[in-house]
Amino acid sequence: MAKKYSRGPNKAKVLVSDPRYRARQEKPAKGKGSYRREAFSLQDEKASVFLAA
Repeated sequence: MAKKYSRGPNKAKVLVSDPRYRARQEKPAKGKGSYRREAFSLQDEKASVFLAA
């Protein structure tokens, strides 16, 4: 008699697709690329000053 194989989820694929292992881009807090463009889309001037500073 032949063995019956169950088609379950591949453990390697499950681990790789886990959100913990997703590559994320870190936004710099200071220096090149840290300018926040969203500050101009806000209506409140105080909030835009806070985000830009």
